[in-house]
Amino acid sequence: MGLAGAARTAVRPTDAELSGWRPVELAGAVGQEVLDRTGTDPSQVDEVIVGSAELVGANGSDAARAVVLAAGWPDRIGGHGIDRAETSGAMAVQVAAAAISSGQARGVLVIGLGLTSVVPPGAGAMGRTYGAPWGGVAERLADRGSLLPPPRLAERAAAAAGITRAELDAAAEESCRRRRDHDQCGSIVAVAARFSGTRPDLRWPTPVTADRVRDLGAVADLPPAFGEGGLLTAATFAPPADAVTALLLRAGEPGEPETAAVAGTGRAAGDPFDPAGGVRAAVDRALGSVGLKITDMDAVAVTEPTAAAPILVGRALGIDPGRINLAGGALATGDAGAAEELRLIADGLVGLDPGRCLLTISAGPTGSVATAWRRGPGPDQA
Repeated sequence: MGLAGAARTAVRPTDAELSGWRPVELAGAVGQEVLDRTGTDPSQVDEVIVGSAELVGANGSDAARAVVLAAGWPDRIGGHGIDRAETSGAMAVQVAAAAISSGQARGVLVIGLGLTSVVPPGAGAMGRTYGAPWGGVAERLADRGSLLPPPRLAERAAAAAGITRAELDAAAEESCRRRRDHDQCGSIVAVAARFSGTRPDLRWPTPVTADRVRDLGAVADLPPAFGEGGLLTAATFAPPADAVTALLLRAGEPGEPETAAVAGTGRAAGDPFDPAGGVRAAVDRALGSVGLKITDMDAVAVTEPTAAAPILVGRALGIDPGRINLAGGALATGDAGAAEELRLIADGLVGLDPGRCLLTISAGPTGSVATAWRRGPGPDQA
């Protein structure tokens, strides 16, 4: 059982070329590209699983089923959504893998929705008509300083760990440099540009085919993002971005090539004040269950909402931060949520030699999800 193929849109800023797309329509288009690349008939898909931290609005009301109907796939295909905050995309992959391993499905299409122009981060929490989410939690934790948004937690943890602003600035610049070297990735599918506004369905003739990497400018001159003396700036905090990524997982047939096999999975939660909560336990479960170690991993890709996040993960795991995100991360392009989580897989496997291993990690204060992949003999283009 493993990954048969992947495709994603380019990552673009909010209110730019992808902002006029409806999430389910773009998800269907990217999902169809995966099926075409792998020679898979839609009838071979048993289920669609959508990962999104904001299963509301255009992402809600069983968006997985809406993707099926929008794409014109067989009516019998159902699906469901996964909301596990910062780890929703990675969790959707593990749910799909478990369904295939248990024999409940043979082919599952996993989609990470990240059109933040349409459904912005925090949309679920902002709609309080039926009450505030996590009601009562802040009061219970008030004696510990109460909860903070993930970027503020990361900043506080970085300060406690002795990470300097200069280190964070350098990490952001390196992320951009690496991403520029890899922005023409084989997993990108060209889609028409659709801008939001008065004419949301107007199509531009030039397709969107490459990530837009940010120009950070003089990072040392940027003011702190969250207050006097803070460590994070606009350069070291990934802004929201737009993207959709789709992966096809299926049970392998004898002689059937696959891009990568799922070698091990693990997930855990930890202290709610830890911006990489439970990451050590998640990785230990993913690797220990199959007799692997961190040193067996040839590449490590970690979600990068802030420059502090991969550094903190690296320290928790005893990994040199220089080994993490060799193709750059979300600091370079913006953070498209669950689509970015799946991008780590799609891009991370491109160029990896057969038999080599990739470890992908999604981590945040609500928990961590780790998946180990072993590159198969399939085509280099994920």
